[in-house]
Amino acid sequence: MFNKNELFNILNKLGRFADQAVEGLRDATGLKVLWENKATPGLDGFVVIDTGNNTIRLPTQIRQRAIAHHVDELRQLSKPNTLLLAEHIPDSLKQTLRQTQQNYLDGAGNCYIHVGSVLIIVQGRKLAQAPVVAKQPFGKSGLRVLFTLLIHPDGINLSVRELAEQAGVSVGTAQHTIDYLKKSGYVVSVDAKRKKLTKLDKLRDQWVGRYAEALKPSLIVGRFRLPKNLFPADWRQVALQPGTYWSGEPAADALTNDLRPATLTLYTDQSKAGLLNTYKLLPDSDGPVEVNRLFWKPPVGQGDCFTVPPLLAYADLLAIDDPRTTDIARRIYQDHVVNV
Repeated sequence: MFNKNELFNILNKLGRFADQAVEGLRDATGLKVLWENKATPGLDGFVVIDTGNNTIRLPTQIRQRAIAHHVDELRQLSKPNTLLLAEHIPDSLKQTLRQTQQNYLDGAGNCYIHVGSVLIIVQGRKLAQAPVVAKQPFGKSGLRVLFTLLIHPDGINLSVRELAEQAGVSVGTAQHTIDYLKKSGYVVSVDAKRKKLTKLDKLRDQWVGRYAEALKPSLIVGRFRLPKNLFPADWRQVALQPGTYWSGEPAADALTNDLRPATLTLYTDQSKAGLLNTYKLLPDSDGPVEVNRLFWKPPVGQGDCFTVPPLLAYADLLAIDDPRTTDIARRIYQDHVVNV
C-alpha cells in the first residue's frame, strides 16, 4: 500500500489537475465552476457548475492521461452523470465520449457536459502552460521489464537475473524496477515463497501511457509500402516468418475479425535488408506499413501465433488516434487483456 507521504503526493497531484481544468472551464464559459475535493469509493471528488438557473454537481474521476478503457470504467460506476477529468484526452477519445454521451473535461477547459437540459461543449482550447509532468519511474529499459511482467505476471517470482534475461535488460535495471514496484505497493506476498503483482490496471495504464513516448521511438525501423496490387486489408495474404509479429490494426482484426486495416504494424527480429527481401516492402516515409524492432522475448513454441501480446496491440491502436481503432481497442482491452 502507499505510505502517508506517497498518498499525500498523489492526492495533491490530482487536486492540481482538477484546479487547472476547472479554471479552464471557468475561463471558457464565464460560469461559476468549483472543485469539491471530496473523494468517495471510485471517485476523486465533484465538479460543481452554477449555470445561473441551477447548479449541477458532477461525480468525477481524475486521470493524468485518459485512455480508451477509462470509458468502460465510467460506465461501470453506479453514479449518474459521472465526469472524466484528465489533463489530456486524445481527440479520438473525446469523439467516442461525445458519441456515448459521457461527460469529460480536460486541462484546457475543453468539455462535453450534458446533464438534463444543460449542455456545455467547449472545443479547440490549448493548455496555457506546459502540462504538469509527474516524475516517471520507468525509462526505456524499465518499460521492457514492466511489459514482461504484465504479459507474464508470474515472472515476479523469477530471480532478478532470470527476469533481466527475459526482458533483455541488465540485472541492475531489473532490480531497480522490482524495487520500485515493491516500494509503490504493486507487489504483495502470497506466502513465504511466492509473490504476486497487484493493482494491475494501474500498472497497465502506466505502461500504455509511457510506451508511445518513451520506448517506441527507439524501436522504429521505418515506414514502407506494400508491393503493387497489395493493400493493408490484404494483410492475411502476407505469410510472416518466425520472429515477426502483427500489431495494431491487423492484430485487432485477428482478435476480433471486425476491422478492415488501413495501416499495418509489425515487430520483427529481422534486419531491414532481410525484411525488404522477404516481404518485398518498399521504403516510403508516408507508407501504411510501420516496422519496429522486437523488444520482448516471445515464448518458445508459439506455433502459428503471429500477433503480438494483446496489451501491445492495444497500445499501438491507441497511438493511431482514430475513433475507429479507439473503439476496437477498448474491446480488446476488456476481452483479451483484463478478462483472460
